[in-house]
This record gives sequence, structure tokens and C-alpha cells, in this order.
Amino acid sequence: MFLSSHGAARRHLRPSRRRFGAAALVVTLALVALGGCAVTFPTPTPPAPAASLINGGNDGLLIPLQVDRGDKDQARLGLPIQLDGKPVYVALDTGTQGVRVLKSVLPNTNYPNAGPVSSLPLTNGAQVSGATVKLPLSIAGTKPAQIDAQAVDVVNCQSTSRRCVGMDGYTAEFGWAFSGLFGIGAAQPDDTCCTQPLRALPGNVGQRYLVHANFAKPYLVLSPSKAITKDYTMVPMTVLQDGTAQWPRGCVNVADKMTFCAPLVFATASTDMIRIEMDKAPNWTGDDDVGKVLNQGNYNAAIGSGKWMHRYEGAQVTIVKVKPGANRIVIGLMGMQNIDVLFDFPQGQLGLRAALEAEKLVQ
Repeated sequence: MFLSSHGAARRHLRPSRRRFGAAALVVTLALVALGGCAVTFPTPTPPAPAASLINGGNDGLLIPLQVDRGDKDQARLGLPIQLDGKPVYVALDTGTQGVRVLKSVLPNTNYPNAGPVSSLPLTNGAQVSGATVKLPLSIAGTKPAQIDAQAVDVVNCQSTSRRCVGMDGYTAEFGWAFSGLFGIGAAQPDDTCCTQPLRALPGNVGQRYLVHANFAKPYLVLSPSKAITKDYTMVPMTVLQDGTAQWPRGCVNVADKMTFCAPLVFATASTDMIRIEMDKAPNWTGDDDVGKVLNQGNYNAAIGSGKWMHRYEGAQVTIVKVKPGANRIVIGLMGMQNIDVLFDFPQGQLGLRAALEAEKLVQ
């Protein structure tokens, strides 16, 4: 009963989990009391970890996800993990690769260095920076695995978004709702910071997994059986000569205005429903600087890769100018409400299954 898609995307209007109200109250009181001073608030408390074997483990390990609220009251998927034995609450992100966590949350300060300081730009205009360190990770009671994770000590805005949600040195994902991001996606050319955490788990349990992002009952399944994934349409990832598996190529059609093809990314931490990142502005939007939004509106849209296609009626589409060679099509959490995603790294494939061939979004 856990493995069917549920409902339409607009179910995100249901009340969020019990933590949101308390967190919002803490932030509000802190802002009032401290005014222009640095804002501090309690570290987000992770819910108790929960996991269950499906069919005695023959069909995989089911890990429920939490629904909480982030910046601008937008829903996010939360996952409790353990870093060096300490419970930490992070936002699940299928669009990035690696664990990125606030350095102040880590239980120790003397972890071995694993890499230089780097920055990750987020789609909400913020960016996080910090060096990479080695530390043990565990999820849902698994044996700890050594990973390289980014210890974030700077949260600010990108140069093109000076008044973003990170302008005060924190965001929901890095501060008041969660303590970081848990990136479980395919590799991207400009993101080589950290260890892909699920693929590092012992026993190869995280080499193949699926994400069901629907807010009614979101979950992650490690090592799903072929019986569970038989209805997924498989499309090839882009696999480099060194074996690195990157996102597959796909295309998006926006009404009668354009068709655009690029790497197709599914990102549960993205704030946009369909985000088209283009290094050359289309002829119907006008042009602007790198990082600027060229157009945003509701359009009939279709996305596809290989033999798989999904249609939206009235989807929110955002078109952004990016640096040369950084083209992507990003399907955010609201665009994934009827789409399940299977990551099959041993086969170098991405599996996709939609509850509906076409979905109509009520505005």
C-alpha cells in the first residue's frame, strides 16, 4: 500500500507537521527581540528515525519522510540522520549530491579535512560555503559509513540575488527548519564536493533506491525489488568514461513558445515547479544578466526523456539565464507530486513513473 502515487499537487495546502508552528514562533520572537542583531534559535530537533522492511526485506527498506515548512511557507521533505552518532534533521534533496550541514551542528570540530572551501548556489538565490570534512554517517539504523561532507560555515546571497532568503546568514534548510541538505541525486559537472551518501552505505543497500515525494505519504525506499519497480520507464543516465553517472538528457515543451533540451534534473529542494536554466535567452522573453529570471508564468508544459513523457496543464514555469554550458531542466518538489523517481546506479539508469499521464493544476 506504500508504493502507489497519491493525489494531486495541490495537497500541499494541508497543514504542515507540528514542528512548523513552533519553529515559526521562535523565529518571530527572536526577530522582534533582537532587531538588527544576529538571530539565533534552537537547533531543529529531528523526529525519531523510522524504517520498516517491505515483505521481510525482500522488496526493500521503507524510510518515511517528514513534511515540514521552509522559507516562504513552502513545503519541504525532512529526513532524520546521524552524523558521528548525533541525530541531525536535514532536508532531502534529490537535485544535489552530498551531505551539507551547518558546521555549528556537528558534535566535534576536529574532523579530518577532505577538501578546500567551496560554494553551492541554491535556486532560492542563497548560497552555502564551507570546507569538506570526513565523518561517519548513519541512516535508519544502518552501520555508519565514512563520507566527505561539507561543513557549512557561511550562508549568504549570490551576487545576482543580494536580497535573498539567506541575506541574514541563514535559511530554513540551513538554520531554523533543518540543519542542512541530504543530497542523493546524480552527479553534476559543477558539483564534486561531497560523497553521495546513499551510495556509500554498507552492503550496497543504497546503490538503487526510489523517492515518492507526494505530500500525502512521502517516502524513500532503499534496494527496491524488481517487482516494485516493474512499472517504471527506464531512461539512460549520462555515464562518463570514469563511470560517473550524471542526469539523463530530456526536453521540455512550453506551450507553443519553445522546446528546450538539456540534462533533466529532479530536485526535491528546488523552490520552482519547472525551472529552465538557459545560457541563451529564448527569442520571446528578452535577455538579462546571468542569474536573472527571464520569465515566470503558468503554461501548459510537457517534459520527457527517452520513451517517458509527462504533461502539466497550467504549470508554473521559471526561465533563468545561466552561465555558458550550465543548461538544465529542473523539476522541483511541486512538479514531482505525481512523479516517482528511481535511481538505478548499477545499471546507469533513471526510472520514472507518473500517477497520471497529464495533471491539471488548480490555481
